[in-house]
Amino acid sequence: MNLLDSGPDQVTVYPTVDVDDGYGGTKPGPGQPVTLRARVLPATTDESGEPGYLTGTEYRVYSRSLPAGPWSRVEWAGHVWAVVGEPQHFGGSRRLAHDVATIRKRG
Repeated sequence: MNLLDSGPDQVTVYPTVDVDDGYGGTKPGPGQPVTLRARVLPATTDESGEPGYLTGTEYRVYSRSLPAGPWSRVEWAGHVWAVVGEPQHFGGSRRLAHDVATIRKRG
């Protein structure tokens, strides 16, 4: 499916890996960046109580394989975005399998 394999957007995903927290345990930290082609589409826009002021915009990232999670960071369109929740994994045939993640701009 060409829409998933050669999307018009280039995103860089910093997957989450466990790093030493200095106290003998681990904590989530950024892993090696992965740059991939994806399709990024608007999801929602929340408006505050005052007309004309936006509080947050979310987008959905569609990709064949998306190595992201709730602590991951995404760089797209010159901004840094946070992944909201777990990405959705859609199976089925190899031609239709893809991942979808919701991202929100970090403030």
